[in-house]
Amino acid sequence: MRVLITGAASGIGYQVGVMLAKRGHLVYMTCRSVAEVFMLREKLEREGAHAICLKLDLLTDDINVVDSLDIDCLFNHAGTGTAGSILYIDEKSLRDIYEVNFFRSFLLLKKVYRHMMDRKITGKIFVTSSLLGMFPMPFFGVYGSSKAAISQVVKTLQEEEKVFRHGISFCLVEPGAYATGFNQVMIDSQEKYVEPFFYQKFLSMHSYQRKLFLLLESRKVEKLARRIVLEMENKKTKKILRIPWIQGFFLKLYNFFFH
Repeated sequence: MRVLITGAASGIGYQVGVMLAKRGHLVYMTCRSVAEVFMLREKLEREGAHAICLKLDLLTDDINVVDSLDIDCLFNHAGTGTAGSILYIDEKSLRDIYEVNFFRSFLLLKKVYRHMMDRKITGKIFVTSSLLGMFPMPFFGVYGSSKAAISQVVKTLQEEEKVFRHGISFCLVEPGAYATGFNQVMIDSQEKYVEPFFYQKFLSMHSYQRKLFLLLESRKVEKLARRIVLEMENKKTKKILRIPWIQGFFLKLYNFFFH
């Protein structure tokens, strides 16, 4: 396979890229900045894995790089997040999250889809959403809603492909909480949007959510990456990869007791 991965500097995207490279696939691993590209190359060298590292900032014309890449699999994984009450989060942060997670991400997806269609490639497109797109959680509304939008669009694309029959499959990846550091950054970012009159309530919720994620987070990032890689290699891919199932169960309990 010839695979393009967005958001490959660390975490899940990085692990998937390394595994694919070691299994003999041609992998394009992209990062948001030139500095991250250099660091990624050094990490891959230490891993003994070979991949082509590119700068791809979704908010710039970098997305046009896909026009010159002959790929048959896209892992649309890049994303950003911040937390805070929907009522108090500033407009710029709201727009930034939707620009990266949704608008620009799907602009890139459309370009790859057209590329596959025009070249009559039987391609695969994997898109990362989140379990938080299914279950509302205080102060994660903006991030969660962007993920819910992603899930809805991918499911719609799956139905539209039944009509178009271009031979391009879509797999929606809905991971739970994994110990990559991303969740803690989001939880801590809430403080920027706290009004003085509910600061004590914020501290209580902040402490609770940190404990909740520490309890829920899986440290088996490599296991998740392996599942994604094996699904990419399958002739017929699943429509949804929701991993791990136990976190979905806990989130249902959370919603039952706190709503």
